[in-house]
Formats: sequence, structure tokens, C-alpha cells
Amino acid sequence: MSYQPALAIVGATGLVGGAFLELLAERQPPLGELFALGSESSQGKTVHFGKRSLKVGKAEEFDFSQVQLVVFAAGAAVSQELVPRAIEAGAMVIDLSPAYRYESDVPLVVAGVNDEQLAAARERNLVAAPDAATVQLLLALKPLLAQGELTQVTVTQMQAASSAGRNGVERLARQSARLLNGLDADEGEGAQHAFNLIPVAGRLQDNGYTSEELKLMLETRRVLGQPDLAVDVTCVQVPVFHGLSQSVRVQGTLPVTLAQAEACWDHAPGVHMDNGAEGDGASPVKQILDTLTVRIARVREDIDGQGSLSFWTVADNIKTGAAHNGVLLVEALIKDYL
Repeated sequence: MSYQPALAIVGATGLVGGAFLELLAERQPPLGELFALGSESSQGKTVHFGKRSLKVGKAEEFDFSQVQLVVFAAGAAVSQELVPRAIEAGAMVIDLSPAYRYESDVPLVVAGVNDEQLAAARERNLVAAPDAATVQLLLALKPLLAQGELTQVTVTQMQAASSAGRNGVERLARQSARLLNGLDADEGEGAQHAFNLIPVAGRLQDNGYTSEELKLMLETRRVLGQPDLAVDVTCVQVPVFHGLSQSVRVQGTLPVTLAQAEACWDHAPGVHMDNGAEGDGASPVKQILDTLTVRIARVREDIDGQGSLSFWTVADNIKTGAAHNGVLLVEALIKDYL
């Protein structure tokens, strides 16, 4: 019988935690006992794991020595408090929050892109996962590296309400309902997200970029191992509940043609090219009903013949960008590193 480590998921009642459990039940990696953990307000609730129901325990009171693997999907503050405890108890940790993404001795891994970095996880018994937007972008960029090194990446990102978690989804639903009933949308809580575009996502920094934009830039360079890669990002909040869309333009040391890109993406894991898609074929609404892949469409060479390539990607930010990457990292660690 293969090794079956026990696993705990912290943040089991959140959007990412729920999606993680759903995908884990579908893929059924070899696991022993499974613990669902959350905050004090979530304690005693139940979450679904396939046909089973799991009672949620309080993460702050959990004895992490009971498990060999812990997945954190509860935000940076929780990870900063509890990850050291889990590591001290001997568990291997996969952190889906931004808490440890920029520490040099913690591997930042997108499954299928830089899996070789998992070998460094034993340095601190800790693996960090990039943001969902970074996962989506890099699954599309990685196959293109077969044509040579990239020199410039420009991204315009359309960020759905679920990027802010359950609160973001509920806020958009509440504001939409109020506007459709002839009421003021904001309820005194600031920006109108419903039926609106907001060209600022995250905290605005002194250099004019936002925290969300810098996050995608820094994580892309780190995962690809190209600290000098020119990456420019604009993030826009859009009135969409789920799904992340990115308009991407890339330039390489060598020109990348449409035919070469199609050949690179044709059999690449985690992506599906649909360059003939029309209407909603490559829209967030269509994508979240279909697969866990990153859908690539609107691929075109630049009209002036400068050797750049532009394309559109869309994926479910919760399932594909966060939860699925987490499950794949669990499987890789069980197979090769535990």
C-alpha cells in the first residue's frame, strides 16, 4: 500500500478551501485521515468531502502533530500565526496565502511549471503557492519558453469579485440587487462594484502600481527564475462573480509566430487553445462551467511584424488558479517528497 499521510486543511469553509476539498475528493490522492479546520466562528460547522461530511475544528486549537501535510487557505494573517506551529510539529506545509511567497528559502511553485523547486521544500518544510492570477498566466507562458526566453510580458487583468473571497462575491450580489431595485449601490461602503469597472485592484503604491499588479509581476519573475524579465501589469476590477481574464502580450529573444504558439500549447498540461472561439466561448461564465484548464483564445501576431504575440486567457480563479494548484502540489509532495 502506498504512503497515506494525514492532511489538514485550514480555511475549509472559505471559497478556496471548499473548492480544494471538492477537487481532492474527485482526484482521490492517497491520503489518510483528513481534518477540516477554520476560525472560531466556523467551529462546529460541516463541510462536504465527496459523500462524507467533515466537522470543522478550530485551527488555533489543533494539534498539528496528528498530520503530515497541512494546506493553508485562510489568508496571510492566519498563515503567519499558525504555519510556524505546523512546521514545528513536523508537518509539511503548502501555503496558498501571500505570507511566504517572497522568502528566498521558500520555494514558490506552480504545478507543471517549476515542479523541480519542490525539492527545496525540506529546507523549511514549507511550499508557497503563487496567486491564482500568476498560476493562470504562467500555465500559458511556460509552453512558449520552448521557443526561447521571454523578454517582455504585458498583462491587462480583469479581476472578478471572488478574488476578494466570499465577501467580494456577496458585495457584488448585494449591490447588483440594490441597483436593480432602484436603490443606491454603495450602502456607505465605498466603491460601486456592480455594473462598473474599477481601474485599481489592491493597495495603491508610491510608484503608481497597486499591490495586485506588483504581486503578479514579482511572482512571475520568481517562478520563471528570470529576475530581470520586463513585466508590466494593469489590474481592473470587473462586475463578474467568478473567473479571471487576462489580455497578454509577449515578446521573446526570437519572434513567436502563431503557428509556433499553437504547437507549444497543443499538448501542454493545464491549457486548452480555442483560437476560433466566438461569443462567450472564452468568457468567464463559459469557462467556469467547463474545465479546470486555462482557456487560450484570440491569439494573434502583432500587426506591425515586430515579433510579439497577443492572446487572451480565462480560468476559474478559485478552482483552477488556487485550489487545483494546491491539490496538484499535494499529489507531487506525496509522490516524491514525503
